[in-house]
Amino acid sequence: MINLGDRNIHLSYEQGSGGTSLCLTIAKNYLKNGKKVIWLSKYLPDRERTAQIFWELKSKELEKITFIQIENNLEEASKVLNYFSLKIDYEDIIIIDDWCAKDGRAKKKDIEALKNIVLNYKNTKILASSASYSNAGNNMQIWGSKGGSEVNDILDTIFLYRISKMNNVRILKDGADSKRIMLLETGFE
Repeated sequence: MINLGDRNIHLSYEQGSGGTSLCLTIAKNYLKNGKKVIWLSKYLPDRERTAQIFWELKSKELEKITFIQIENNLEEASKVLNYFSLKIDYEDIIIIDDWCAKDGRAKKKDIEALKNIVLNYKNTKILASSASYSNAGNNMQIWGSKGGSEVNDILDTIFLYRISKMNNVRILKDGADSKRIMLLETGFE
């Protein structure tokens, strides 16, 4: 799947490709390894989908995830994050699912809030996700990520998209590397 290594990631996904499911799968792996997860999002993940992906986690593992809903904007949610961040360290992860609106351009205040989170939590892994946009030209579909160079300067962008709407195979494109991953009921494999 995604190898975070020592870097922070911006997952730019085609809508409907399973961006939130991929983030939940990554969260599950952190929790299984005894790490903490702070999950920020405008839309809390679907309960049924979360239960399908987290089904094998034990109670003590599930106690290590905190969900924070971004009510108005990312800047306000980042203030709440300060309360939970005191108990988080470099092996843990902050996941910001849908850090900006799915449609249209990312708002400047959301870009600034994302930048501040990345700068303020240098000792913690960060995975931020947002819907991609596509430009069709020369009979090719070219994917772009929200936030442009300002986000690309602070996060490594990886793209997730479908091969076909008819199957569960997805492409995960990380720079020049790309790999096929499979979306299952229990998350990505």
